[in-house]
Amino acid sequence: MVVSPFRALLAAHGQATWNRSARELGRQGAWALALVVGLLALFGAFGLLLGGGALGWLLGGRLERPVVITILGTLLAFLGIGGGLIGGVLGGARELAWEAYRGFPLRLRTLYLAELTAGLADMLPLTMGLALTGMLIGLGLAAPSTLPLIPFLLLETLLMLLALQLLVGGLAAALVKRLRLALVGLGILAWLGSTLMSAGLPKRGAGPSTRLLQAAQIERVQALGRGAGRVLEALPTHAAARSLVKAQEGQWGAALALHLYPLGLLALVMVLGARIMARETNGTAAAPTTRKPDRLWSFRHPAEGLGRLHFQTLMRSHLGRFAFLMPLMTVVLLKGPFAQFKANPLWTVPAAFAYLSLVANNFVFNQFGLDRHGVKSLLLLPVGSEDLLKGKLLGMAAHQGLQALALAGLLLAVDHAGPVPLLGGMLLMACIFLAQTSVGQWTSTWAPRPMAMDSLKNNNMPFALGLLSMGTSAFWAGLFGGAYALLAWSSPLLLVPGMALLFGLILTAHLLLLPAAAAALDRRREKLVEALG
Repeated sequence: MVVSPFRALLAAHGQATWNRSARELGRQGAWALALVVGLLALFGAFGLLLGGGALGWLLGGRLERPVVITILGTLLAFLGIGGGLIGGVLGGARELAWEAYRGFPLRLRTLYLAELTAGLADMLPLTMGLALTGMLIGLGLAAPSTLPLIPFLLLETLLMLLALQLLVGGLAAALVKRLRLALVGLGILAWLGSTLMSAGLPKRGAGPSTRLLQAAQIERVQALGRGAGRVLEALPTHAAARSLVKAQEGQWGAALALHLYPLGLLALVMVLGARIMARETNGTAAAPTTRKPDRLWSFRHPAEGLGRLHFQTLMRSHLGRFAFLMPLMTVVLLKGPFAQFKANPLWTVPAAFAYLSLVANNFVFNQFGLDRHGVKSLLLLPVGSEDLLKGKLLGMAAHQGLQALALAGLLLAVDHAGPVPLLGGMLLMACIFLAQTSVGQWTSTWAPRPMAMDSLKNNNMPFALGLLSMGTSAFWAGLFGGAYALLAWSSPLLLVPGMALLFGLILTAHLLLLPAAAAALDRRREKLVEALG
């Protein structure tokens, strides 16, 4: 049957997704996963539409208020611009393997529209798109005079989300270094701002001298709010929200004119995204610069050498280097949104280290993903499967250990945490990591998938594996974090010895389970080569 190139590209997207699921989970597992995801999507879509509709109804009944227009513009900016930025940074849009399609006479317009449409099938755009649809439908029902403008506004915001996601996803590999620097600067500014705001807020039970400063402090907060309001009013989504007021007043010319700014920005984003896609499809991307070969490692035991190799692989990947921003982000989280809570080592230190341990899940549950085609050579080495798994464990432990040391230094400098809680927190993180690694040794051979070295697009974890990752993370954090809090509350002197004893027990259990995990690896060697090689 002859179909259009656009439909053929969408079919290629769907077939590639199905083939990857069938390869990772088997055909029956892929059908079961599709059924579960379909049911969850059905119930989730109903909730998103209902919740968004209720919010839109509340906003639509009060469009004449300026604060409602600001809120609506902010929501549209979050769903359109924010959703596109988050989706692009976290994983980008779905993309086909361009090398296989360069020989076909496909127009750039067809390629770009197909990639744009396929991006709607990702979880983040789908979720935000449903929430946006419900909100605008509720708003239109509350203000019937704006109904003719609702489909136009929906399409405009949704296209901005998809186009921005595709653009940022294409730039992620080229701008990852600048992105890390920008996030570091943003984290420092957020921490300084939250610290200054915390210091400026009046404390409970303040004396008369403190109350004299409250008027000036309130004025600073109000000035900050006015500045934020001016920034929000400069966004194109604010003009789109104002167009609804003009439509309600019957001024359709002014309403349509207000969309020139959002449409102009949308056109610019789409043109930039199409140019990047043209560069990739034509194979004109700059080749990586050559550099001197790395120094060859010497080692005394196979596991030690494999550990060094895996650590070096992690440090070469963008995700591995990006993980070292998480200690700073963790401190910013404690000093920002949670700054108003009373600081207590019973929860701050274990919460920080437990949160940091989540960074390793992407690597722990897919320990061979970064090896990609090199897994063939790795499995041909004259090394036993137990030594191979031990080497992976040592490499990931070194990667996580450096992050734990960075977090401990930041907590010592910023939060003035003592050495005993910090050492106990590091042992807590080691317990969670070791327990997760024991689970990950099985999942790495059960559902292997390739991970990109030079990109942040590694969010293709199977749905069942994602649920397992979240469930085990919550269980280990609650179990070991509860043990930490109990020891710190009942007998602080026993905190470090108690957590060390717990770590020893987890290590013993891990070593006892290692032969079974190695046997599973031996049985699944062909699966690894098929999925990664």
